[in-house]
Amino acid sequence: MQGAARPHVISELERLLRVPGCPACGYVDEAERSFFSWLQIESHTVAEVQARLRASMGMCPVHSRRLVEEVGGGHMMTIVMREAVAGARRRVRDELDPGPCPACEAVAFGTQRARQMVLDGMNAPAQARLYSEHRGICLVHFLDAVPVLERSGLGTLGERLLRSLAEAEPDDPALVEMLGSADHDARRRAQWRQRLPEPPEAGTTLEQVRARFGVEACPVCLPTGLAERRYIRWYVERTAQDDPSLRNDPGELCPVHLHDLAFADGALAARAIEHKRAARIGRIQRLLARLGEIPEPARRGRGAAVDELDAVRQELLTTPYCPACNARDGIERSQLDLVVAALAVSTARDRYEHGHGLCVRHAMQVPDGQAGRLARRHLDGRLGILAWEVGETARKYAWAYRHEPNDHEQSAWSRALAQIDGRVFEGGPAPAAPPANPPGDPAANAPTDAPGAGSEPV
Repeated sequence: MQGAARPHVISELERLLRVPGCPACGYVDEAERSFFSWLQIESHTVAEVQARLRASMGMCPVHSRRLVEEVGGGHMMTIVMREAVAGARRRVRDELDPGPCPACEAVAFGTQRARQMVLDGMNAPAQARLYSEHRGICLVHFLDAVPVLERSGLGTLGERLLRSLAEAEPDDPALVEMLGSADHDARRRAQWRQRLPEPPEAGTTLEQVRARFGVEACPVCLPTGLAERRYIRWYVERTAQDDPSLRNDPGELCPVHLHDLAFADGALAARAIEHKRAARIGRIQRLLARLGEIPEPARRGRGAAVDELDAVRQELLTTPYCPACNARDGIERSQLDLVVAALAVSTARDRYEHGHGLCVRHAMQVPDGQAGRLARRHLDGRLGILAWEVGETARKYAWAYRHEPNDHEQSAWSRALAQIDGRVFEGGPAPAAPPANPPGDPAANAPTDAPGAGSEPV
């Protein structure tokens, strides 16, 4: 039966190799698109999917942003957030570890299938020839395949990637995707980051943190998002000034921040792109040189050859230092410590208890103690109100309650996203929900259990 599946897998690779771009990225994009299509059409009503959404507190920030863009409010989002808020309350009360994002699971499965598709294709002469004429897989998917690649596969895929990186022109927009894979979320991140409110005016540390407690956003996610925006702007400005210190900056930008910089200013991102390209070309060249030095297993013994191959893989998979991640993570740790310290001061504590407070992700990082108990108690209360609002929204979708006007609860889905993980909106406040019935479209968002219409479980 395994052999019978090969022609389909190989034909899939051939189809993807006839269009530009990494074939693995193309396959994963299709898997992710299929997941969201079925989620909107049907699977959001399936009990098993709802249980997974509950266990994972909804979706990760990347896929939550996609939901906001593609779905927005409405009956489906109400169901998704009902389960997400229920899972978040369990997390806060019982301190359970959250499960994986369902969309990320679909992407991981697609990545695994894409990897196998490429490896199977390398065993077929026609597809191997097509692959050699194509730019091949990107660096991210090559590194994903490294742990399972044998010596010949490492050499074949490594040589193709080395040629693709070396031959690309500096101004080739595909170079960013070769180094950092496809990133359709970069545009969304930039849009939400642009909306971040400016930090409070100068004052004492306590006055600044109290002012931040008055913003409807997580007081740790907001300064963290501002720090990322500030770093990207700083890098662009310093590049325009030809700051020599950038040449001495250790490490290289990770794929996410490379895309962020390229989206902010493609021309001024060229230095970071070239820096990363040079570093990766050097690593792949060392990989190929070391592969040539490893004796055949028959000459040295299979165990020795495997050990040396593992060492080669490990060197290639070592994650380089990203200065942008370091800047962001340093601010995040510092601001969480500041929030914990400020909760010991009555004036700040009173302001905190009347505001948004920490999101679930950060509240669960506060050590047990007075601050931790306060943060979790406050968060549980906020989530309880959101759960009621989401339930109230669902109730008003019913045909029997169609006469009731919509109220503030219509935006509960977006506020719940920010309360669970402030990174969804890059640290900023949740947006207002669109009206249930847009002007000129009275049928939009109609009740789902109207006579003649199929009803969905709520």
